Amino acid sequence: MGWFTEGSDHEGYVVCVFADGMYGSGGKHMQISLMNPDGTTIWEIDDPDSPAWRPPSQVVGWKVACSCEPFKKHVILDTLWTRVWDPAEEDLTRHHIYVGDPSSDDATYVSDREDLEPLFLAQWHSHIAPDLHLHTIQTLGEQLKKIEIQLNEAVAAARSDGISWDKIGRAFGITRQGAQKRWDASEHPSS
Repeated sequence: MGWFTEGSDHEGYVVCVFADGMYGSGGKHMQISLMNPDGTTIWEIDDPDSPAWRPPSQVVGWKVACSCEPFKKHVILDTLWTRVWDPAEEDLTRHHIYVGDPSSDDATYVSDREDLEPLFLAQWHSHIAPDLHLHTIQTLGEQLKKIEIQLNEAVAAARSDGISWDKIGRAFGITRQGAQKRWDASEHPSS
């Protein structure tokens, strides 16, 4: 379960939370690799029995995280999705998730639950929304500047071919006076 943004450098994913406050992500051999809150992985040795690895049965919850590349930082969002040990106690509105028996090292991981992804994704979208809005503004601003240049060049070409301000204004959806006021300064620059 991981998400990327188009046009901005965010990667969202879910991290495991352990009782001692350590985080985990990914893993192998039914083990989860430990990570620090800054997103760095603890790779002591490439051994599933190393203290850099823990079994899924030790996971007490999950949080949504984001690698925010433009800012070179790793962010773990506040909401904790708590693991409950009885399927009857699962309550997604209260952020309680059941993913398997605690005695099993083969507990179903949250990425296997398709019903959870929209909940995690909504939380991540709230985190990245400001950056996406700013990216949209920047992109549209750049496009607008290019279009303004093309428009000014088209008006200048029309005027050099003798087209009246009245016709130019109508083509743009404004009055003759509006067109003349907008573009006439480029024909007669002030001293």
